[in-house]
Amino acid sequence: MTTIADIDAAPSHRWLRVLLVLIAALEFLEALADVQNIFIDRHHETALLRFAQGLTSIQLALSPLLAGAALIFAALGNIRYAVLALAALTLTAWVLGALPTIAIHGMSFSLDYSSFEGIVLFIVAPLVTVAAAFLAFKDKRLSLAALLVSLPFLFKWIVLVLFIITVFMYGF
Repeated sequence: MTTIADIDAAPSHRWLRVLLVLIAALEFLEALADVQNIFIDRHHETALLRFAQGLTSIQLALSPLLAGAALIFAALGNIRYAVLALAALTLTAWVLGALPTIAIHGMSFSLDYSSFEGIVLFIVAPLVTVAAAFLAFKDKRLSLAALLVSLPFLFKWIVLVLFIITVFMYGF
């Protein structure tokens, strides 16, 4: 028989689960849509670009596995492992996708939107994700960890929605 103390001891993370399931499902669908690009050969002329394409193919192969694991963990209510899987997804995309891009093209710091987006995706997102993974690994403040790991995904989807609204308003 459960007592009131048992009910109070186990906090309900219903909205947190819903948020993580939604984010993991969107990332899983996006990863599945990108799987077809694994075997595309772009016939790059330099060895550095071919190496970066190979790293991107590895990232595209790992993304459905990590997003699927995050979806399963979030659906089962295991917030800690869902946060860790989403953190692994973000860090994998950063290491295998963003770092070669920075090495090849560099980063520019200016006041335009693309520079702001680059700073958020290349610097802020990995730092926030590492903080979320650390909190989840220590099993402390899972709500904060879930919010932190969700920020890069929310930023990406909000930017996409704003772009679509802008195209509908002003055209291409």
